[in-house]
Amino acid sequence: MGESLGSSKWRKEVRISGFFAIHCHLAASHCSQAMNTPDYLTKMPEPLRPGDHVMLAAPARFVTKAQVDAAIQAIEEAGFAAVMSEGLLAQQGQFGGSDAHRARVMNQGFESQEIKAIWVMRGGYGCARILPLLNQQAFSDAPTWIMGFSDATALHAWANRLAVMTLHAPVANTFSSSAASEKQAFWKSLTTPQLGGKESLVVGGNLSVLYSLMGTPYFPDLKGNWLLIEDLDEYLYHLDRMMLAFRLAGILDEVKGILVGSFTDLHDNTVASGQSTDNPFGQTMEEIIVSHVPSDKPIHWNLPIGHGTKNVPVVLGATWESQMHRFPLEIP
Repeated sequence: MGESLGSSKWRKEVRISGFFAIHCHLAASHCSQAMNTPDYLTKMPEPLRPGDHVMLAAPARFVTKAQVDAAIQAIEEAGFAAVMSEGLLAQQGQFGGSDAHRARVMNQGFESQEIKAIWVMRGGYGCARILPLLNQQAFSDAPTWIMGFSDATALHAWANRLAVMTLHAPVANTFSSSAASEKQAFWKSLTTPQLGGKESLVVGGNLSVLYSLMGTPYFPDLKGNWLLIEDLDEYLYHLDRMMLAFRLAGILDEVKGILVGSFTDLHDNTVASGQSTDNPFGQTMEEIIVSHVPSDKPIHWNLPIGHGTKNVPVVLGATWESQMHRFPLEIP
């Protein structure tokens, strides 16, 4: 079941040891200044073909053997070869190993000629911590599919800034709970050519992660593009704070429109939400978003994307027009 990236078959021509420390230092220094954001049409990684190698990685939270076994089965049932990244079961606190380890694993996937896709195992927190350590040159030269959502939004933003498409979709750990149609759409998205461009692209993902990337070189380019937002387990005033920051920064003036996915398990400052007294915010999620988005910007509501019962795949970096036929649109 699955092959290990640490096996002799998967060893790189140049092993990352002391070299990795130097590489990380240079990458961090370079990325702290600016991302190399190309001015050309977005690129799609090579469509997957039967037998291609899909690597499992844990760039955020740690994973268990049972979770890995289930992911391997899903990959193999779809007709692809599963590859376990080196140290996939590593754990440091809540993370899947140290920042250096998790970045090294991702870079090994980017630098390998055999690995065609990297499937994030879990969300949680941790992906943004490794962004300065990622090898953007290797990724840009030979793009690899990155699949996942939630905390993986940081990886999507990093890749999309490099004009490479990624797949916003279930992480490997939640894939088994997806409907059959969503599983089919997942693999079809990776095997079907997608339409890119310079505008009207879908970018974004988890609102909290995007908020944390504001002011960094990794925040996605939103000018003329559709901003996808979704979130989980947030207070209404937190949601307002994030949308306010986007408005004050001029971000919402630049977008073509807003794609609103699932906002699940939201809380308010009320007794019902566990507070000692009732001090409700006074606006619903929908009212908060409308209050900050310019009135001339279209908003598509209740898309089955995110932490809800459905999480339909969306190719980030591809045009919304080429994908919107798969979604029931709610436009006030």
